[in-house]
Amino acid sequence: MGLSYIQRVLEKLDRLCQTKGWTRKTLASRLGIPLGTVEKWFIEGSSPSKREPSLAHLEKIHDLLTFEEAHERAENLKYLLLLVERELRWFRDSSAAAREVLRQELDTADVGYISSLLAMIGEEEKLGRWLAFTTYKFNYFRKRG
Repeated sequence: MGLSYIQRVLEKLDRLCQTKGWTRKTLASRLGIPLGTVEKWFIEGSSPSKREPSLAHLEKIHDLLTFEEAHERAENLKYLLLLVERELRWFRDSSAAAREVLRQELDTADVGYISSLLAMIGEEEKLGRWLAFTTYKFNYFRKRG
C-alpha cells in the first residue's frame, strides 16, 4: 500500500468526521483505538511514516467507512423505493392505456431482475444462492439509445 492510498483513506475518514460532526475523540471511540493514535494520523507537518495507521487500524477504518456508507446508501434506497411506489401507485390507479405506455417504456426482464434482487437481498443465504444462479444483467441503458 502506497502512501497515496493511506492519504486517501485518511482524507475520507476526515470528511466523514466533518460530515457527522465527530471530534477526534468520537472517532477514536467508534474505531476502538486510543485517542493519541488517531490524533497523530492528522498532525500536519509530521513525517508521513509516523502518521501511517497500522494494518489492523486500516481494517477498522475500512470497516467504519463501509458501515457508514452502507447506512447512507440504505437511506437513499428508502427514498427511491418511496418514489417508485408513488409512481407505480399512479399507474395502478390509472387507465389500461397508461399502463400500456409503462409496459412499452420498461423492459420487463429488468423489472423482474430488480424485483428479484430486492426480495433476495433481505437474507444473506438467499442472496448467495440467487447470485450463484443469476446470469441476467440489468440492460435498460444498453437497450435504449
